[in-house]
Amino acid sequence: MIGRKSPKLSQNITEVKPKGFDDFELRLGDVMRGERATLGKSLLDVQRELRIKASYIAAIENCDPTAFDTPGFIAGYVRSYARYLGMDPDDTFAVFCGESGFETAHGMSDAASSRKKSDIPAALGPVAARDPFSQPALPFAPSSDSFLSRVEPGAIGSTLVLVMLLGGLGYGGYSVLQEVQRVQLAPVDQTPVVLSDLDPLQTAPPAVEEPVSALDDAGAAGVFTPPASVEAFDRLYRPQALDVPVLVARDAPISTLDPNSVGAFAQFATQSLPNVDLEPAAIRTANSSALPQQGVTLIAARPAWVRVRGDDRSVIYERVMAAGETWTVPASERDALLNVGESGALYVAVNGQTVGPIGQTGTVTSDLSLDGPTLAAVLEPANLQSDQDLNRVLADLGSETAQPTIGQPKILEDSAPGVTLVAVRPAWIRVRAADGSVIYETIMNAGDTYEVPMTEEPPTMRIGESGAIYFAMNGQTYGPAGSRGSVTSNLALSVDTLSQTYSVASIEADSDLARVVAELEIQQTNN
Repeated sequence: MIGRKSPKLSQNITEVKPKGFDDFELRLGDVMRGERATLGKSLLDVQRELRIKASYIAAIENCDPTAFDTPGFIAGYVRSYARYLGMDPDDTFAVFCGESGFETAHGMSDAASSRKKSDIPAALGPVAARDPFSQPALPFAPSSDSFLSRVEPGAIGSTLVLVMLLGGLGYGGYSVLQEVQRVQLAPVDQTPVVLSDLDPLQTAPPAVEEPVSALDDAGAAGVFTPPASVEAFDRLYRPQALDVPVLVARDAPISTLDPNSVGAFAQFATQSLPNVDLEPAAIRTANSSALPQQGVTLIAARPAWVRVRGDDRSVIYERVMAAGETWTVPASERDALLNVGESGALYVAVNGQTVGPIGQTGTVTSDLSLDGPTLAAVLEPANLQSDQDLNRVLADLGSETAQPTIGQPKILEDSAPGVTLVAVRPAWIRVRAADGSVIYETIMNAGDTYEVPMTEEPPTMRIGESGAIYFAMNGQTYGPAGSRGSVTSNLALSVDTLSQTYSVASIEADSDLARVVAELEIQQTNN
């Protein structure tokens, strides 16, 4: 009948339900593989880091104890791999034993041995079943090697060669020692003479007159010896007087030489070198007729950055003032302010009277009022003896005589021959002749000069501070020899070489050169 279900079919149909997470069995191998995948390690990586075979690691993950050669090491392998994965070693080993059915065996049991009883061949018979405790002889253990089996023929040969070498060295040394100690006596034809010791203190017995018959008999026999006197023995054994030794010092030829009279330095000992006036400022005053007699004037003794702002605080003057430059504040600016980068290099002339400096060397002065009465009251009059640069600047501003052309300082006359070295700062120099001998070596101070001797081949010079040495020749000054702090070597001191190598010196570029030139001119004028 349609629509009716058969009772047998309805009984065989079972209801299928979806499985949850707890329905699946989570095994130890899945957990270990998951932890290893989390670390990003392969079986070879684990083998390289744990020193355990990759096959053993796979067997641990598969819970297969049959893959191990020695079952006694399974527990250590499992615990080590569990620590590597960050799992509990004891719990992991317990789960491994539960899933694989592995049981920890005693060290002396058959299960702990890699060789099972079933593997022992039956042909051995009762020997294979021998108890090692009852029979400690251990017949299955290999017998010990004999003494001769452990001796190698190569070692015997090396020992014999060493013994022969030592014997040869010993015999050779013994033979040499015997030859050294051997004394050979050669017979000679000379008969040894027996010498008798004579006592020089023994006095001779007094002479006794013998009868003539005895003397005649002795003379007839041919044997007559006159008695020896004490004076004769004294002459024989008198000690000879020794001559007094004459001692000559090793440096006697050198110590007798006077460098002031003999040698290359003789001409420099008598040469009158120019003396530098240490107080040239005493002949000058702080007032200069070239400065304005009214108002405020800025005077730069050395390069300095200057900025002047007017009443409305606008910049009316700003520049780096060189040594010797001046600038007069406009009379309309009654409340001008001054900023200076180098306070020790700037002075102020108030109504023709020089005061200052503005501050100490190396300091910065800001917003200084350029009011004449205020500056005259605050600043002290300038001291020319303490600042030679200011002395030179004021002399240049107030001098009415003709001065050398700026950039071409003159130290010698136009007709002066040769080369003269001029030091504007302390510098070490050494001058060598053409044959290599040192003719001049010293530390030249500021203002010192040295006239180079005129020879067929020009001498050479070495300078420790090249920027401090200039060359005066043909009425002009050339140089410096090099940049400051540099060393110049093997420089030929001839007029042609120096004039072609160096250009004419500039006073503006070196204030020390200008001061030395001025001092030398004053000295020549006084002379």
